[in-house]
Amino acid sequence: MSSWNIAVVGASGQVGSALVELLQHSTLSINEIGLIGSDNSEGDNVRVLGKNITINNINTTDWSHYHVAFFAVNQTISQKYVRTAAESGCIVIDASGAFAQEDNIPLILPRVNDYLLADFRNENIIAVANPIVSQSLRVISTLTDIQQLTQVHITNLVPASFYGKSSVEQLASQSARLLNGLPVENELFNKQMAFNVLPVNNELADEMIIVEEIRKITGDYQLSINVDSILVPVFYGLTQSLTFSSSVPLNIDHHYDSNKAIQYGVNFMESDYPTPVTQVNIEQEGLHKIHLADVRYGYGSPDQIKCISVSDNIRYLGAQILLETAEKLLNEYL
Repeated sequence: MSSWNIAVVGASGQVGSALVELLQHSTLSINEIGLIGSDNSEGDNVRVLGKNITINNINTTDWSHYHVAFFAVNQTISQKYVRTAAESGCIVIDASGAFAQEDNIPLILPRVNDYLLADFRNENIIAVANPIVSQSLRVISTLTDIQQLTQVHITNLVPASFYGKSSVEQLASQSARLLNGLPVENELFNKQMAFNVLPVNNELADEMIIVEEIRKITGDYQLSINVDSILVPVFYGLTQSLTFSSSVPLNIDHHYDSNKAIQYGVNFMESDYPTPVTQVNIEQEGLHKIHLADVRYGYGSPDQIKCISVSDNIRYLGAQILLETAEKLLNEYL
């Protein structure tokens, strides 16, 4: 195939918009980028490859026109449209998690288990890992073999953007109103977001979903995994605190392996530490990575490794992961 027709479903959303931008700088030979949305975004124009492209309605999309369709949408929309697109001959790369646990559908974390991409032929559907899973397993893969893990504990400090544009807008609105002595309304969550922390356990940060995805990717369905997720008053950037142990000895004196760091998209910070504000601002200049620091043994537990990491949950864990999946698929499996 000399060039590809690619559809982005959810083109007006945060991840979809970032993906459209990345596609324009991709090494893929792209003939056409189709923008697909709902009734709310239909008719909007986006500048793509030097042209104004109109967002089309998902209900009238001819899926057979596209070789690949990215679904950067929620589970409800994916469940409604993905199989229709796949049955038309279009290969679907889905980020919603709706198909992640189906046996015939590969769950892919590029650079970690993308050898499973050949299984897309089962149903023409590829599921990509949850952002929380992507960040944690790429970090762990940099430090040890994920198939040798015996226990994992993940604490996620989840930014507002994890829940879409409306969540970012609500955090901004609440912050401004509170700073001006005005009351706020809690439209998305039952508690105030601004200057507050909220425990979350729902579709995007559900403990069961994260545990089952990690088990499927590692191939260990008995792996002990604990997950805690807290919504913090930060706009962009997922922060994780990881504690894990392995069946093989872990020597952190040798953890700064530059080749592995490059392979898994990890930036070791030896003399500093990452924060969502500083690292995500840097990534706006094109440095899409997971920033890792404070790698150490657990106090009193030399068989455990602890560390902290930060990554851009929209451009890197969202759009970049989708793009890497497509590039590997189209360059090596089609």
